[in-house]
Amino acid sequence: MLTDNNMMVMFFKSQTMLVLIACSIVVVTFALERWIYFLRTRYSARDFKATMRKHLSRNQLGEFARYCEQGSGSLGRIMAAAVENLSAGREQVDQILDTEIEKEQIKLEKNLVILGTLANIAPLLGLFGTVVGIIRAFRDIAITGSGGSSVIAMGVSEALLTTAAGIVIAVIATVCYNYFTRTIRVRATDAEDARNDFWKYVNSRPVQ
Repeated sequence: MLTDNNMMVMFFKSQTMLVLIACSIVVVTFALERWIYFLRTRYSARDFKATMRKHLSRNQLGEFARYCEQGSGSLGRIMAAAVENLSAGREQVDQILDTEIEKEQIKLEKNLVILGTLANIAPLLGLFGTVVGIIRAFRDIAITGSGGSSVIAMGVSEALLTTAAGIVIAVIATVCYNYFTRTIRVRATDAEDARNDFWKYVNSRPVQ
């Protein structure tokens, strides 16, 4: 008869389960690290655009540059580079903006490939544990020549535990991965919108 203690023993005796536990630790660690980084670099696109519109419409490039450098997140860092290099001309500034956007995207995408990979392989690891558990159950029956359904039940229970663990890990990793990648796409769109607004207001400035 299977008891809670037996289930726990099977849980930790399975080598596949130990691998899945390690995977779950990696998923939680990297998901928290990304969440903290995204939180530190967050910004309000609406507030940023309103402030940019206010300063640039008044030809206040210095004030806008200071705003970009003082806690306006990743979008502020990108646009600060545009203001600092404005005298180089639009073509050069656009190249600088492309580089800055790419740098920010690389920073945002850090460790996401690991989350995406674990989201894909965790169910396969769980399935592998299922197969191993069933093979072990039939092997034990063959060795002992007895046990019948109780031995099979033990093996299948172990197998189902690894399958369930793999699915849970995959769900968590997938949700985190999709959230972060969507946020990255939104920030890339915000950067392009800010670039277009920046040039619109810069080009409409009165000639000095």
